[in-house]
Amino acid sequence: MKTQTIPLAGRDVAYTLKRSRRRTIGFSIGADGLSVTAPTFVGQADIDAALHSKSGWILSKLDKWAERPAPRQPNFESGENLPWLGSERVLIVEPRGVRTRAKLEADAIRISIDPMLEGDLRAATVRNGLARLYKAEGHKLMAPKVEAYAGQLGKRVARTIVREQKSRWGSCAPDGTIRLNWRLMGFPEPLIDYVCAHEAAHLVEANHSPAYWAVVERLMPDWKARRKSMREDAHLWTFP
Repeated sequence: MKTQTIPLAGRDVAYTLKRSRRRTIGFSIGADGLSVTAPTFVGQADIDAALHSKSGWILSKLDKWAERPAPRQPNFESGENLPWLGSERVLIVEPRGVRTRAKLEADAIRISIDPMLEGDLRAATVRNGLARLYKAEGHKLMAPKVEAYAGQLGKRVARTIVREQKSRWGSCAPDGTIRLNWRLMGFPEPLIDYVCAHEAAHLVEANHSPAYWAVVERLMPDWKARRKSMREDAHLWTFP
């Protein structure tokens, strides 16, 4: 994968280019900008031509992304709102005890930390404690969902792991292990369901071929609308 720039309608547009086994050139636009996926046999001139042919759509989408609110950047202090299952819970930080402990309450997430911590170390401690809570609660919620979707397909999940993932919401390994991003716990549950179904479908089809999407459709007929919401509104339900 490499980053390149092309002039489109008088604007220099940066994009990442990834080569794959797919048969056509594909475009996607998200928080990280424009991504182009092209077959290994397609030359740069053909990629440039495809970009120019889609320039109106590309520039329009990039402009819409530029208008979006910036992703939330919490300071991990008491009183801040954190995303939780499509809603928000207020963060309560208590300087108490030595061990970091986080727990869910009715409308809050309470975390206790060492009173001696200050500055960046204090914020990192709160953030890491929250991540552990999101992972634990995420596994309790999402592992049964993955297993249920796999069961509908007559497949077995080797295990489900909820962990830190910077660039993916989920993945499915050849051995049947499914990994999910703990940040999904900020999303509305119907979108969490989509990611769980998406990964379970990879137990049948390893790639993103038409056959794969047919499997997803069997599990979730409205998957396109859910995927669209995932792509467009992810910044509302997650934090670094």
